[in-house]
Amino acid sequence: MSVESLKVNGKETTPVDGLVLSTGSNDLEIDYTALSFVNPKKVLFRYKLEGHDSNWQEPGVRRQALYNDLPPGHYRFHVIACNNDGVWNETGNALNFFIAPTFYQTSWFRSLCVVAAIGLLRLFYLLRLKQATSQIQERLGARLEERERIARELHDTLLQGFQGLMLRFQAVLNALPNHEPAYQMMTKALDKADEILIEGRQSVRDLREEDTCGGELSEMIAHCGQELTQDYPSLFDLAVVGTPQVFNTIVFDEVYRIAREALINAFRHAQATKIEVELTYGNALFYLKIRDDGKGIDAEVLTKGKTGHWGLSGMRERAHKIGSQLNIWSNPGAGTEIELPIPAEVAYRDSEKESLWRRIKRLVKKPLEV
Repeated sequence: MSVESLKVNGKETTPVDGLVLSTGSNDLEIDYTALSFVNPKKVLFRYKLEGHDSNWQEPGVRRQALYNDLPPGHYRFHVIACNNDGVWNETGNALNFFIAPTFYQTSWFRSLCVVAAIGLLRLFYLLRLKQATSQIQERLGARLEERERIARELHDTLLQGFQGLMLRFQAVLNALPNHEPAYQMMTKALDKADEILIEGRQSVRDLREEDTCGGELSEMIAHCGQELTQDYPSLFDLAVVGTPQVFNTIVFDEVYRIAREALINAFRHAQATKIEVELTYGNALFYLKIRDDGKGIDAEVLTKGKTGHWGLSGMRERAHKIGSQLNIWSNPGAGTEIELPIPAEVAYRDSEKESLWRRIKRLVKKPLEV
C-alpha cells in the first residue's frame, strides 16, 4: 500500500514525506494503491487527512482522494486497505506535508490587524471625546458670556441706580436734625443699604470671574458642611486627593451647587452618623464623591424623585449641563454614595497636566515647525 502520485493545483509533484508546499497550494489530488494478487478490484480503502478530516473517509474501491480549498497548515494523509479476506491493515501508509500560508494568513498579520483595529478604535474614541469636549466647552463659553452680560447690566442699571438713590437719601439725611427720630431711622436704613450694595458688587464680581481655584471649592464645601453640623448631629469630614486645579467658572459653580444640595439632603434626611466628601483631582477626571451611612434612599424616589421636590432632578440637570452624569448608589439601611466625574479638559482651566489629545496634536505639529 502506497501513495503513488500527488497533484498540487493540477501540477504533478513527487509525494515525499515532509513535503513543504508553496503558498496557495490548496487543491490536492492524491492517488494511492495497494497490491493484491487475487482480485485487486475488490480491495477496499479508507483514508483520513489529519488536520482536516474528523472521521475516516470510505471511498470503497476508489483510489483517489480530492481536497479543495485547504487552508495553510500541517497535514498527514493516512490511507489503509482491506484485503480479499476482509482484514484491514491498520498501519497503512502516510504522507506528511505542510502548506505555507500567504502573508495575510500568518499570525503576525492577524496580530497586526488586531493592533490596527484597536488603534483605530482608540483614535475614534479620542476624536469623539474631543468633539464632545468641544461642544461642552462651547456651551460653557456661551453661559459665561451670558453671565458677563448679566453682570454688566446689573452694574450699569441696578447697582448704579441703587447708588444714585442712596446719594439722594443721604442728601435728605443731611437736611434732617440729628435729634429727629427719622434721622436715626434713615441712618440705619442707609447702613443696611450699604451692606446690600457691597453684596451686590461681590455678586457681580463673581459673575465676571473667569476662573476659580480648586482650593476655594474645598473651603466652600467644608464651610457648608460645618454649618450643617451645627443643626444636625452627623459628623462631617472632607478629604482632598491630588493637587487642586484652577476650575472653569461654570463648572465650579455647578459642582458646588450639586455638593451643597447633596449635603443638605444627607444632613436633613439620611439620619446618618457620618457624612464624607472626597474631591479627587486626577489627570483625566475630576471626581466629587459624597457618601453617608444613613438609612438610604427609596428606589422609587431615587429613580423618579420625590413628589413636589426637585433636588435630585436638579442635581442631575446640573451635571448634564457640564457634560457629566450624576451616579447615585443607595440601599435601604446601607447609606448612599453620590459620584460626579467630570473630564479634566472640561473641569480645569489652564491645567498643567496635558491631556492625551493635546500631546498627540503637539507631536504631530512638531515636525512641521522644524
